[in-house]
Formats: sequence, structure tokens, C-alpha cells
Amino acid sequence: MKLCFALLFVLSITACQAQSGSPQKPLSTPESQGFSSQRLARIEPVMQSYIDAGKLAGTLTLVARNGQVVFEKAQGMRDKEAGIPLSTDTIFRIYSMSKPITAVAATTLWEQGKFHMFDPVAKYLPELAKMKVYVSGSGENMVLEDATNPIRIIDLFMHTSGFSYGFTNSEVDKLYQQLFAKPDELTRSNILAKLAALPLVHQPGSAWNYGVSIDILGFLVEKLSGQRLGDYLQTTVFAPLGMEDTGFYVPANKVNRFAKVYTADKTGSTVVMNNEPLGNFLIDPAIHNAGGGLVSTLHDYFVFAQMLLNGGEYQGKRILGRKTVEYMRANHMPDKMIPYSPTAQGEGYALGMSVTVDTDMLGFMGSKGNYGWGGMASTWFRIDPKENIIIIGMAQFIPIGFHRYQDDLRNLAYQALID
Repeated sequence: MKLCFALLFVLSITACQAQSGSPQKPLSTPESQGFSSQRLARIEPVMQSYIDAGKLAGTLTLVARNGQVVFEKAQGMRDKEAGIPLSTDTIFRIYSMSKPITAVAATTLWEQGKFHMFDPVAKYLPELAKMKVYVSGSGENMVLEDATNPIRIIDLFMHTSGFSYGFTNSEVDKLYQQLFAKPDELTRSNILAKLAALPLVHQPGSAWNYGVSIDILGFLVEKLSGQRLGDYLQTTVFAPLGMEDTGFYVPANKVNRFAKVYTADKTGSTVVMNNEPLGNFLIDPAIHNAGGGLVSTLHDYFVFAQMLLNGGEYQGKRILGRKTVEYMRANHMPDKMIPYSPTAQGEGYALGMSVTVDTDMLGFMGSKGNYGWGGMASTWFRIDPKENIIIIGMAQFIPIGFHRYQDDLRNLAYQALID
């Protein structure tokens, strides 16, 4: 049960249909929504340049405003070796784009009074009651100290808990790597205790560190709802929104729509990835990985994003209250901790995703208050409440950021605004 990873971005244009698999509703005229068709047309050749250069097998991009899709385009291949083109109904591993979905599930329970944001997590998950924090050293000489504050539930939403992922060569991450190297030994009944036995990388609430926080939030959802995470998501989010292709595995009758995943070899060439993170996604896993275990489609994720942009409602189905969404998408990171990462200039942190707090510090276009997240295999989304825009990009290349098509997509979408 390796856990996931993530970050960043993508989009697409005009009144033409995206190949083999049409949008759920006709594309709106870009000009009617304040976009220039001519400027949106710049997206396709730039995305194609990544494909022609052999960097990405394919891209699926979408731009919407005021609830209307103004650009949607499938380019390249779902399976390059088999010559199968990417289509708008392709199923993608969204990895850490699972995090905002889990955050929504948790906030539905918060709305019901099941917990308070500043509650200690150990109130509900007692395995996390007496955490240790790394100080120095390694192996038997590792020096630890007691956590001076409890991990709060909001620390899970914001990655300020002190948990990690095992992505670096730090002494703590080496312990995570050892734990996840034996996935068969991890069960729903022991995983929390095993994670609790690892030291935190910092005192709870004192810093941002990407880790298994949202995965643990998923266990909290299960504890408070009395359901498996996938079942709770299905009844609370997926079914009401009609997200028929989103879940923790791909059913046998949909495998023909599942994209291949790619990576770079030692020479930098793009190749099919073997032993992909979290397995092959073809069976329902014993542990529903809240932080990175979902698969989805462009349309499903657009509906989810539009629900958030609408203030918690989509086509008459209300998932969250308006004030809940306002709280969820607000920055909760203290000023002294912004940016939350050196690679995220201008960004604060909301619940399960980043949010722009200073557009002057960004390396690309955007609005203050725009928010979103990405997945390890180069899926990405951004929601801009000020401009009423959604931008989504789907690709299947690990790691995200290796080919930064999402930065181009973001600029190409914003430069097309003319109203």
C-alpha cells in the first residue's frame, strides 16, 4: 500500500467536439463567456508539442466558465504502444486529486457536528495519542522528543500534522520507505498503529510537510460514518453528482477505457511505467487510499469542481453548504508559513488543496483565491471563483512537474479572456 504524491495542472478550447467521446453537453461559444476563440485555439498546438516531442502520450484539457465548457480537447494516445487514441471518456489515475474529494467527504461530517476542526485527532483515532517528533540522528541513535501539541483535525486537512510520505532521503522518510516496502503486512486494523510508531518530522502545527495526513483523514471519515470510505463517497458525493466513473478501482467492464501510465527512463525518454504506485487499480483494495487511490474521468472531475464553484451544489444536488465551501477554499496557513513550500510561491493552503494568496509571486497567471491541486500522474485542476473559471488537465505521466504542460495550460486559458 504505497501512498500517493501530487501537485499540479491543465486545459482546452472551441466549439469543436473532442474526438471519440463527446462532451456531456455542447460546448458553449467562447465569446458568449468572455473568451476569444482565436486565443483559446492556442492551447491545442502547445499541448500537441508535448506529444510530438515524445514527452507525453496524450493530454485531455478543459476550460469552463459560468458552468459552460468553452474548450475541451483530447489529443494523443491513451495507449501509445497499442495505437489507442485518448478520448474524453478515458479513465485516469488521479492520485492526489483524490485529496480534495476526501476533504469534501470529511467536511460533510463536520457540517453534521461529528467533529470540530481543532479537535485532537486522537479523540477519534486513539492510536495517534502519544506521538514522538524527530530531533536528530539515525537508526538506533535517533533522538526523539514528545509532541508538545496534539495533532488537530485541521492539521490533517492542511498537511501540518508532521506526517510524511517517504519521498525524500531524510531519516524519517527512510522509515516510511521501510514500512511501505512491505504492503502485504499493512492492514486496515494495523496501519494507524504502524504510522503512529513513526516519528513526526516536526511538531504538529508548526510547518507544512506533504504526507499521509489526508489518508488518515479518510480513516477518520470511516470511523465517524461507520462506512468504508468508498461507500461513503459513493452515497454522499459520487451518486448525487452522477460521477459514475470515479472510485477506488476500475471495474472489468470499463478497463478498455483505462489509460496506460508513463514515466521517464534513465535517458529521459518516455516509457510505459511498470509497478505503478498503488498497484494496477483493477480490484477493490482492502484499504481505500484517501490521499491518492481514486480513478476518475475528465467529466466526473469537472462536475465535482463545478459543485465547489457553485458553492456546494450541482444541478439541484447539494453536497455542501455555501459557507462550508467558503471555509474549505479559504487560506488557513499562518502568514509565517506562506508560501507553504519553496516551489509554491504565492500559495497558501486551504482544506486539501492550495490557494493563491499573492498573485504577484506566481510564475503564471491567476487570481487571488483560485484553488486546486494535482496528482502524481500529471492530472491537475484549478478553480477561480473571481473569474468563475475551471481549468482541468489530464495526462498519465509520473512524476507530475517533469513536463510542466500545466503551466502552459494555465497561461493559455487566462490569456484568452477578453471581457
